[in-house]
Amino acid sequence: MNERIKELHNEAEKWVADNFSTDELDPYEWWEKSEQKFAELIVAECINEIAYIGKANEVFGDRTDRGGLNHILWTTETAIEKIKQHFGVDECSK
Repeated sequence: MNERIKELHNEAEKWVADNFSTDELDPYEWWEKSEQKFAELIVAECINEIAYIGKANEVFGDRTDRGGLNHILWTTETAIEKIKQHFGVDECSK
């Protein structure tokens, strides 16, 4: 497992521990809230990676000399590759 994924998992568990007492949640509810927060953190990381690429495109413009739809595809491909690298994922299931 990628180190960043481990960090996000730990962050999710800490969030549950900081926001709920053991009296409030049974073990299944604790796990469920932890997994939900973990998913939210992963989605937030993905959004941040895509936003970074979008901001770079705004600042530097279309450096691909392709423009239009090709530029959008290039940005999408770049975002996918950046997210894969960020999380250490080789292949994604569709």
